[in-house]
Amino acid sequence: MVAIFSALLYYVGIGSLYEALLTIKVEYLLAAFACYFGINVFFAIRLRRVLAKDGIQTSFGKTLLAQYAGMLTSDVTPGRSGYVLTPLYLRDQNVPTSKSLSGILGIQTIEFLVKVIGGVGAIIFLILTVPPENWAKFGSFAGINILFVAAIGVALMTAGGIILAAFTWSERAIRLFHRIANWKYIRRFTGGLMGKLEEYKDSSQKTRKAIPEIIGLTMICWILKGFEWYFLGLALGITQIPWLGYFLIHPLVTALGFVPITPAGAGVQEFGILATFGLVGVLSAPATAFALLARGLLIIEDLAGVPQIVRSASGLFGSTKAQTTNPQQENTDNASIKSESL
Repeated sequence: MVAIFSALLYYVGIGSLYEALLTIKVEYLLAAFACYFGINVFFAIRLRRVLAKDGIQTSFGKTLLAQYAGMLTSDVTPGRSGYVLTPLYLRDQNVPTSKSLSGILGIQTIEFLVKVIGGVGAIIFLILTVPPENWAKFGSFAGINILFVAAIGVALMTAGGIILAAFTWSERAIRLFHRIANWKYIRRFTGGLMGKLEEYKDSSQKTRKAIPEIIGLTMICWILKGFEWYFLGLALGITQIPWLGYFLIHPLVTALGFVPITPAGAGVQEFGILATFGLVGVLSAPATAFALLARGLLIIEDLAGVPQIVRSASGLFGSTKAQTTNPQQENTDNASIKSESL
């Protein structure tokens, strides 16, 4: 990550980047913060609606904090994989992990498929709007064709969405995983996992009932994300890209955040923004400033999830310590796990 950012700063020039950051219009920056807050509010509503389909009632405030905690964890983990820890942050509301995990995976399935649609739309938008001379000048980055990279990204998102959809909603895929996990050489290490898998299967079927709501709320968040990036662009004086451009480019570029070589694709996503914005005529300094602000805005606001992470971690370690210092309870738990595995 350090090497990628160093290359980025060397390419752009620290002086040019500093001058671009000095031009920030604070009112537009605050508007972008407000849009991201709205996105997290709708994310929390979406998660609550999905859990409600499974008969789980949650507090909006606590769910919003769990959402921020999940986003903050994803900000610092490769491939944004840390978001799957959100069920841990819902434990203080007594939400069963199998139910929250099925809801999270169901939501992420729709997210991936929406990004596929957005990525295709972004490619079409770039082909129709980028002048031919810009393609000749900026059509490749470090010798790699941008459209080729975009097409690979869309293909990977499609594959990821299909795999998640199969594991979340396909009875056949769940049965196949169940058969593999029940293999005698694996089962001895899974303990009471099989009972949890059955609970997950039941919950995932109920999550399917929430698909229309997931799609609707995801589209609202996508629209708000377009406005967030639009305001960030205005804050830096970027006027070459209309709101529709941000709306379509965002899912394509942010898909690079799922590249699992740096935390949340840090550096990789920034180079993607620099290359894409260059196609539409944005200079490298404001484009890089935009990329850094887009990531910084998320991290700063996601810090609201720190208290929830601390509470969840202390509760987890506290329960572990209690189990370790209570041999009688430990024996009872071991007997329970053995009976479940039998």
